[in-house]
Amino acid sequence: LKLPHVRGGVGLAIPPLLRAMVLPMSTPGMQLQGTPPPEAHESLVRLKWWMFGLMGFSGGRLVVGSAYGLLGLEFMSMLNIFLCVSMGAFILKDDPHLARFYTCLSTTIFRSCAERGMGGLSCLFPFLACDAMNLVFDILTKSRFLFFGLYGIALFGSMVAEAGSAYYAWKVFKMCQDGASNNVEMEAGSNYVQANDGARAPALSPGLTGQGSPGVPAGGGGGGSNFAVFSGAGNRLGG
Repeated sequence: LKLPHVRGGVGLAIPPLLRAMVLPMSTPGMQLQGTPPPEAHESLVRLKWWMFGLMGFSGGRLVVGSAYGLLGLEFMSMLNIFLCVSMGAFILKDDPHLARFYTCLSTTIFRSCAERGMGGLSCLFPFLACDAMNLVFDILTKSRFLFFGLYGIALFGSMVAEAGSAYYAWKVFKMCQDGASNNVEMEAGSNYVQANDGARAPALSPGLTGQGSPGVPAGGGGGGSNFAVFSGAGNRLGG
């Protein structure tokens, strides 16, 4: 997305691309599915509050930056943060505090994403990557404004919120990955036992415990015949 070079943020126009935005979800091998494990619930709640902090401080950056004539400098940063927060809303779409925001996004500019079934844990890693990149770019390009009055306070607050959001998103991601690995191992072990159940050797007669002929399968000889060992009347030796 290329923007014209302007000073003071004057003359910026929203491009038509923003009318039908698509969340960046192409992360093969890193997307999660299903529901988060119970131990990740607390981290998801903290992620939500860090997201609210990010929204608040970013709004402050936008307002104060516009007053200082920095809208042109902040436009791409605000767009990236908006994408990141939107992905966070898709992650927590079932949360009562974000339900209305998610409904607004899923019925307007991100309608195509909602129709494709995007949301939940599948948005977690894209959110983490986008948030971490925003933090790195803010540190590299805007650190010189940290002591620039109210704008510096809003900028610092948004950086801290980005760091907190990235931390808890990574924490939830690791919990989900570890939980998925444990489930796979348990399923593999269960399948192994089931596979051996069908190949289990026939039960032996009580011969191994001293109650019969040792090593003879119960129910007769091998091969499915009805032959019984030492059956019949027999003849007495020397009689």
